[in-house]
Amino acid sequence: MIATSGADPGDHGGGLADTAWLPLLARRLGAPVRVVARAPLTGGYVAASVERVDLAVGGQPQTVVLKAARPVEVAAMRTIAVVAGPPQALAVGPNWLVLPFVDGPALGAADPVPERVWRTLAAVHAHWLGKRPRGIPVVDAAWWAALCDRTLVAVRGGLARTGEREFAAAESALLAWRADPAITDCLARLPRTLVHGDAHRGNVLGDTLIDWGGARVAPAALDLATLRAQGAVPPPWFAEPPGADWADVHVHVQYLGFAADHLGAARVGEMIATAAAARARLR
Repeated sequence: MIATSGADPGDHGGGLADTAWLPLLARRLGAPVRVVARAPLTGGYVAASVERVDLAVGGQPQTVVLKAARPVEVAAMRTIAVVAGPPQALAVGPNWLVLPFVDGPALGAADPVPERVWRTLAAVHAHWLGKRPRGIPVVDAAWWAALCDRTLVAVRGGLARTGEREFAAAESALLAWRADPAITDCLARLPRTLVHGDAHRGNVLGDTLIDWGGARVAPAALDLATLRAQGAVPPPWFAEPPGADWADVHVHVQYLGFAADHLGAARVGEMIATAAAARARLR
């Protein structure tokens, strides 16, 4: 199939040339493809590598998202392609994705999580339970220690800037937890599956769960804990996965670095208190 660019044919989407993705997309869609217009998407932490691209596909208009992607996200999109329900990539390359364009704002703080998001997570968790998808990192004791170490950098930065006691308490907790047998032994006993890994409200557009770049092999409770931390309530049919207390510890440490950099000492203190309460419930 013919693939042409009516716009500048140079590098786009984080340095990605149109010649790298247009021909494959044309073959996947079974029609000639031409770029009509393009614009960077705004918002989020990967916006510089994401574009909205308006296409003519066999003469018909179609809008897609072109994204420069890291290997884990590429592997994740290939992995969820075998499951009915999740968003499917239109084309996948070694370091890029072409995705359907979802028009709409991110989920608001008071909005209920759409049914389709819960069904997407349930389907992915069920399909990959006990399996090891290729190219996806595994959450184990080493992963947990590395997460604590990365978070310590941000917490110590907040302590150096402010001297506030919440940062000092967070530093002490992370040092105690990074090799804590109560946490690592619980993790070792929990069944693992493919999880989104970053299922917060900002990654829900319309009824679609986007941005699978944080995917990992971990207990399914991790995704549920992320949504619950923002007030989401799962539907009655959604099966409660094991490991809720472990997941509450993990999630509040996972996002603690962001809180230390952007949300201040009070929020850091709240998150450490929540994680500590969950840690105390572990057996």
